[in-house]
Amino acid sequence: MSIHANDAIHPSPLAVTDPKIRKLLQLAGLRFMCTRARWLESEATIIGKALKAGTMTSDEVDAKLDEMGALDLVYPELMVAQ
Repeated sequence: MSIHANDAIHPSPLAVTDPKIRKLLQLAGLRFMCTRARWLESEATIIGKALKAGTMTSDEVDAKLDEMGALDLVYPELMVAQ
């Protein structure tokens, strides 16, 4: 059974049933994703330039990436549970 089929049987108490409201919420969520992606690109550019210029060390970059929650994007093979 798919998640969506299960939702039809037991809808979440937070489920939005009005299709117009749901669409508005989805559009707002997508706008937020786009904004977050632009922020992430900007931060990555700043950090990359600092690393290349030598004003940040590799350890500092790793700490910043960890703080941003982006280590798994940079080192995906290290983030796999073994």
